[in-house]
Amino acid sequence: MNTQTHLLLAAALFARPGCDNRLRNAAVVTGALLPDAMIFVMFAWSKLVGAPEQEVWSDWYFNPPWLTAIDWMNSLPLFGTVLLVGWLLPRDPPGLNQLSSALMLFALAAITHLLGDLPLHVDDGHAHFVPFSQWRFESPVSYWDPRHYGTIASFLELALGMVLIVVLWRRFSNRRVRVLLGFAVLAYAVPYVWFVLLGGHSDHFAALGPAVAG
Repeated sequence: MNTQTHLLLAAALFARPGCDNRLRNAAVVTGALLPDAMIFVMFAWSKLVGAPEQEVWSDWYFNPPWLTAIDWMNSLPLFGTVLLVGWLLPRDPPGLNQLSSALMLFALAAITHLLGDLPLHVDDGHAHFVPFSQWRFESPVSYWDPRHYGTIASFLELALGMVLIVVLWRRFSNRRVRVLLGFAVLAYAVPYVWFVLLGGHSDHFAALGPAVAG
């Protein structure tokens, strides 16, 4: 899945409106983003050092140290441990209760991200069970590669994203949240317009898959 879809899905499942839920919602957003964070760091670093994009997505992404860091940010045992710690924390005083809830929601949002990715990567997936195993599930379905049903998967993801945007728009009346939802729409539209309608190279468009998802 693309990063914006992970965010929208986690927000639809776990985020709630109201000032009292700011910590809750921050935990959800952070947890949904974190598995992809190292990919964005890698991409930003490649721009700083002037590395060609082809090298980034054909070499860096598939080899240490970037591969190791990305795998750790996509570790089910890691986020499962965070979830367990949050569940085991005492509920008193109230501050600890809030911390417990925030940790659990953070972990649940991250785990939702990982479970969304697991069935949608063919040869670019993550070792979701580090540090216990380097095994990577090779799905027959890719969220982006047209050689592996990527066209259908992309359409279904877009449809899901639009539904989630409508759900969140109805749930949140806050203007800032609705502006962010507007940016989510652009996040789906801009890559398509730039690389397809404006004639960008199709191989380069395909290489964006790992860049914008976990």
